[in-house]
Formats: sequence, structure tokens, C-alpha cells
Amino acid sequence: MMMSNGSFKNIGKEAIVPESTDGIKIYLESTDDQYILRNWFSTFNFYDKLSFESVSETRGDGGCRLVLKKVENSQLKAFGIVDRDILLADPNFKNSLWWEIDDEVFLSQKPYGEKIFVLPRWELENYLFHPQALASLVADKRLNTMTSAADIAKLLCDHEDDMVAITLLSTISPKRVGEQVLRDKSGEGLSEAILKQLLIQADVLESEQIKIKCFAENKQDPIERWQRLSRLLDGKRIMHRIDDLLFSGKVKLESERGALAGHIAKHKPLIDSALTNWLKDIYQSTA
Repeated sequence: MMMSNGSFKNIGKEAIVPESTDGIKIYLESTDDQYILRNWFSTFNFYDKLSFESVSETRGDGGCRLVLKKVENSQLKAFGIVDRDILLADPNFKNSLWWEIDDEVFLSQKPYGEKIFVLPRWELENYLFHPQALASLVADKRLNTMTSAADIAKLLCDHEDDMVAITLLSTISPKRVGEQVLRDKSGEGLSEAILKQLLIQADVLESEQIKIKCFAENKQDPIERWQRLSRLLDGKRIMHRIDDLLFSGKVKLESERGALAGHIAKHKPLIDSALTNWLKDIYQSTA
């Protein structure tokens, strides 16, 4: 059953469906992912044959690896979807496939086999930050006169250096480093604080920033640029920045992910086409 509000806070153990023997199992990292994908694909003609099942209540419990194990050990028709950041923690891919800019090349590699779909974006939540979905949320909250997707995309791109910088806390550090103490910093002040926190030299910081900004592919249109760049931005970290930019901290996107997912579900072209086609292929190949 779909939730009526925009929050994921009520999704818990009850959302983890016991494994059955019917249909096709699609294992996901968390109940948040489960909710998003059920929301997106519930009206597609192949949905009745798919069962989206979470392996964990939250990310951070090794969900990506649990997905791989579930698919490998299942005796059923089982597949899995994992976030791109699984590659960042994998020594076999963190210096190669993780940095692949071309989505077609990225998707063709299938590093964990044919049954595992690795999202081209950092995590599933990154898809929720489409400017059109954000514009809809801004309009609903009536806290900001900026309701144009293009204007919101421009604002995000104007602050992309800070988004990239805060992402470096994840790409450079082998363990997750908190960014709350950096919330009020931007520009050079943010870069200096990150240098101190990660104990690295300025040239290392600059080199890593360039690698991430390459994902914008020199696009000039704000919406297109944001869509390309945000593939390799740490979704949870930039969420706080977007909170401040669009809502001055009065609205927390963490509690509005359901609303964003719902808006995207109403506008099917916003749903990732590669993921949709992969699910269609599974449905057709196992019919």
C-alpha cells in the first residue's frame, strides 16, 4: 500500500515482504528503495510480475552486498538493484568503472553479472533531485517564489562547487566523515575546512573536484548540466545543501522523499529509462 504523505518515516519492518515463490524477485538495498520503486512502477504493465523486496531496513547495513548475496543464493527468479556507490567501496572498480562518464559504457559493463543492475547515479535518491520534482515541492510548500525547474536548476548549478566539495568527504575518505560542522561554510571556507578534516593537500582536493565536475560534460543548459553532474554527487550530503538553498532549512528533503518520488511517478519520462528498460527485459525474458 502506498503511503499518503511525503515521508518515509513510517516505512519499517512491516514493509519488508517475506520471500514468496511467485513472480520475479527484485532485491533492493533498503525499504526506502522499495517504496520508491513500487511507487514508480505500480502502473506499468509488467509490475504484477515483479516483487520488489528489501534486504535491509536502511542503507548502511551493508545493503548492497546483501543484495548480491540474496541474488546469488536464491533458488528463485531473482535479480537485484544496487547504488553506484558500491563501486566506490570495491577495489576492483573504484579507480575505473566508478569514474566512467558515458552511461552507455557504464551500463554495458555489468560488474556483478547480468542479474544485478548498478544505478548510474550515486544512489537511488539522486533521481529524486530532478529540478522538475523539486519545483513541484517548492510550489507545494509555498515558501519560495522560485517554482521554475529551470530557475531551480540554475540555483543548484550556481552552487555546484560546494556540492562537489562536500561529496569529496565520501570519495576521498575511506570512512564516512560527518559534514554537519561544515553546513554553514561555502566557497574557499568550505574547501579549507575539508582540507583540514581530510588531512590532504590542496592539489589533491582540486584534482578530485575536476574528476567529479567532468560528469557535467560541459553542458550549459542548467537542467541538463545538473542532471549530468548529480550522477556523481553524494545524495545524502547534498540533500542538506538543497534544503538550505530552496527552503532555508525550513523543509527537510529527508522527510519529503515520498513526495518527490510521487511527483516523478506522475511524470513517467522522469523515471530512469535505463532502469525501466532493464525491468522490461527481465519481464519479457522470464515470461
